[in-house]
Amino acid sequence: MTSAQPSRAVTALWTAAGMAATVYYFSWLLEPGRAGVLLLFVLLVAADLFNGFHAFSFWLTCLRGIRTRPFAMPANARVDVLIPTVNEPLDILEATIGGARRIRGASVRVLVLDDGDRDEIAKLAQHLGVVYVARAHHTGAKSGNLNNVLGRADLAPLFCVFDADHVPAPEFLDRTLGLFVDDNVALVQTPQVYANTSAGPLTAAAAEQQEVFFGPVCAGRDGWRASFCCGTNFVARTDAVRRAGGFPEDSITEDIVLSAEIVGLGYEIAYVGEPLSRGLGPEDARSYVSQQTRWAVGCLELLFRRPRLWSRLSWCQRWQYFVATSYWLVGWTILVYLSLPLFRLVFGWQPVDDSGAFALHFLPYFLVSVINIGRYTGNGYTIRGLAMVWGSFAIHLRATVRVLAGRRTAFAVTSKRALTGFPVRQFLPNLAIATALIAASVVTAAQGLTPETFNNVTFALIDASLVSLIVVFAFQQSRTVATEATPAVADADDTTVLGRASESRHGRRFGHRPRRDVEVPSLDAVN
Repeated sequence: MTSAQPSRAVTALWTAAGMAATVYYFSWLLEPGRAGVLLLFVLLVAADLFNGFHAFSFWLTCLRGIRTRPFAMPANARVDVLIPTVNEPLDILEATIGGARRIRGASVRVLVLDDGDRDEIAKLAQHLGVVYVARAHHTGAKSGNLNNVLGRADLAPLFCVFDADHVPAPEFLDRTLGLFVDDNVALVQTPQVYANTSAGPLTAAAAEQQEVFFGPVCAGRDGWRASFCCGTNFVARTDAVRRAGGFPEDSITEDIVLSAEIVGLGYEIAYVGEPLSRGLGPEDARSYVSQQTRWAVGCLELLFRRPRLWSRLSWCQRWQYFVATSYWLVGWTILVYLSLPLFRLVFGWQPVDDSGAFALHFLPYFLVSVINIGRYTGNGYTIRGLAMVWGSFAIHLRATVRVLAGRRTAFAVTSKRALTGFPVRQFLPNLAIATALIAASVVTAAQGLTPETFNNVTFALIDASLVSLIVVFAFQQSRTVATEATPAVADADDTTVLGRASESRHGRRFGHRPRRDVEVPSLDAVN
């Protein structure tokens, strides 16, 4: 997406090599009599089949590109730009409003949808000449905030949504609006790109995860007619979103649920792979965990609890939506991979009889798979991105349990300022399993290494490194935040936050008087 794209011919060859390595590994693993301890073997096979399915799906997705669609800019188009906000810092919101006011390509009205009832935001909107909107009842979180305006009769035929920290480029509509010449296009999504990757290693690694999704994955899904709305940086047809029932207020990932509704109605969601806005990635571990938890819970909730939405999708769309939502189960496969070396080193149990042959067959499959991710992102994905996936395994486990147990998760806005302190509790699973792997390796090595135990020690140390790197990234970034921090305060929920960006768990800043519902002026009154 943002990196130089590699040769497609060479990438296709690497993809073929990945598929060959996959077949080579599984044909060996599934031979009769291969099992060691049966339960461990079953767990290994289940984990490998899950990840093999996702690897194949990734390659098949990425071999497709963005579809060629008709493009013609409409004359006299009217577009409303919606900026939902609840507790974001004033300076961040001001930058986004400024960017929205500079968008060209249509008659644009900017509406700031303030769910925080803040006098200073109303004054900022008045100062910048944009519309300030508040509502009397703060239900449905971000979705409710958007639906409050979606229900108004004077909303423009097309509207954009930008989160409060995503500053659009002036050419946003120049690159997207022409796709609506096709009446079947209901929504056009563009990438989310982090502008603050220099904040530290945690933010930079999180950006690598975004690079994979908003690069080859979203481009390929567009080729399969299975693009998603991603919550921000999009423009949509008002009537289509209304026909889909508006933004779902019973999901914390309203974007993917809305996508399924729209696609199920026969509309298309188009993707433009050009970065047309810049946002802020998580700058501390708490914010990263909160963000990933929200995405995981929302996607798994769609996977397990909304079967109605799947029935109206085509088979290709079901495949792509299944890949997207089931991805958040990968933490369970990582838990299997973390556990197997421990069982071998501590108890002598192993899933397959010949560990030496296992490494010979597994490593080509694993290494080529990782190389292929780098190829498809133009080397924008490195070991840091892989470490973030492994290091987030506990987030996936907790999200799965929460969804299967039917526990509700409140919508939480990712903090736009780095929170101080290092949240040790968030990483206790990582620290515990890394310590166990290292300790088992040291004890085994002290007793003398055989070829089989050497392989298991090697896997154990690699696993320990992968789950520990996210802790290192978070700790390093917390030290940077502590050094650069402005005076901090602690809110009523005992969450340490910085300066005027103070936030509570309930999404409210302190000291602001609630406002009455504010009417949205007509377009004639604004333009």
